[in-house]
Amino acid sequence: MTVGFDVKDAYEETATRARLILPTGEAEYIDFEPNSQVTKPFIQEFFLEASLPYDTAQVVGGIVSLDVVGHKYIVMNKMANVFENEVYEVQSVYYKCNVSGELLRPSGESRDPITYEYRENFNVIEENVYALQTEPLFGSDTEIEDQLGVMAINKDELYIPSSYGVKELDRYQPLSGEYYMVKKVLRRRFAGVDVVELIEDNR
Repeated sequence: MTVGFDVKDAYEETATRARLILPTGEAEYIDFEPNSQVTKPFIQEFFLEASLPYDTAQVVGGIVSLDVVGHKYIVMNKMANVFENEVYEVQSVYYKCNVSGELLRPSGESRDPITYEYRENFNVIEENVYALQTEPLFGSDTEIEDQLGVMAINKDELYIPSSYGVKELDRYQPLSGEYYMVKKVLRRRFAGVDVVELIEDNR
């Protein structure tokens, strides 16, 4: 693994320190750059292409903090670069997390002692849940659709690590204070990342 060691040593001398929030909490050095093949501001803002050490601890669906730029990202995929039948580097695509908050699950109804109305109770399943939330993008934008891997974005969608275990009817509450109900969970579009359809939660 001489080439892989050499590349990793070069990263530690010249690249950026990344902290793995999920799953390990470790730190390692990576090289990254924005997608240079596109002109759409949405893609330039939310997508990064990263090069990782051959023995990276990052996993698809993990959360990585790039403290030098002050943002957190979801690891969307990993592809090995091979030379003479050995992996010397790993390529990855990151999606920028633009929301964080709590994931809650319904736990039954209770009656308000003042209004006597029934209301839904919720238990907190996960705190500090990082994700990419996209609002409706109307019209045809093939470039964004191709990057996101969806047919169209005409509703609120959440790209969220599968490890959080989100389910239909869960509530996602970003720190900004809104309430969203999980209407649908697509688990097979990306390995390790769920695509969640959101609607306003008035429960």
